[in-house]
Amino acid sequence: MPDNRKIFELMGDHIEWHDTMGSTNDRAREIVREEGSRAHGWVVGTEEQTAGRGRKGASWISEPGKGLTFSLVLSPVWERGHWGWLSMAAALAVCEGALRPCGLTPLIKWPNDVLVEGSKICGILIETSGDCAVIGIGLNVNESGFPPELEAVSMFQLLGVETGRESLMEEIRKKLMDYVHLEEPLIAERAWDLLAWKDQEVETVSGERGRIRGFGENAELNVETPGRLITLSDPEGIRLVTPVG
Repeated sequence: MPDNRKIFELMGDHIEWHDTMGSTNDRAREIVREEGSRAHGWVVGTEEQTAGRGRKGASWISEPGKGLTFSLVLSPVWERGHWGWLSMAAALAVCEGALRPCGLTPLIKWPNDVLVEGSKICGILIETSGDCAVIGIGLNVNESGFPPELEAVSMFQLLGVETGRESLMEEIRKKLMDYVHLEEPLIAERAWDLLAWKDQEVETVSGERGRIRGFGENAELNVETPGRLITLSDPEGIRLVTPVG
């Protein structure tokens, strides 16, 4: 394993970086249990994650030493009932802190993915622990390729050059720690500007088709169908309807 871990650890007292580990979210939750809200701002990252996971138990695949895999502990100022906005805040932090400065044009796929040119470049998993939230971020940075079925892409594939993961992590952390102090309507406005599929027909998991019409008060997604307005909560999802012909 390369010495990149040492570079990350030199970036601050509250950065814990490993050569390999099961799940950065699990380790971050351990820190919260030990430190409580004092863990705000703590980062746990790894060069290789062997038991990474996404939503609904999906696994997260990352090539050792190539991707950026870390978890950030936050103690948001928002009411607990509005923590759904953390997904949008984290996606914005990735877009504004890492991807757009490199010349890429990312879009946020509600509720927890970031896309570039229609392919997934980042996944986000948020879990709560006491008075804190653990924001798990997996960003494809210097990988040379992925299995076709993953429909994934890396910054290297898009840019043709490798990108320093340390600076990306630091900028994402800074942005996210700033965003959790913003009012929720500002997060909604910024997320709406970068929201994928808002001008296209989408289908819910229940098979109803419509168009995205904004967010609910806790970052739910409002989809207008011919018969009604549906408010989708976090566990649900949508897919893009592919035009026929």
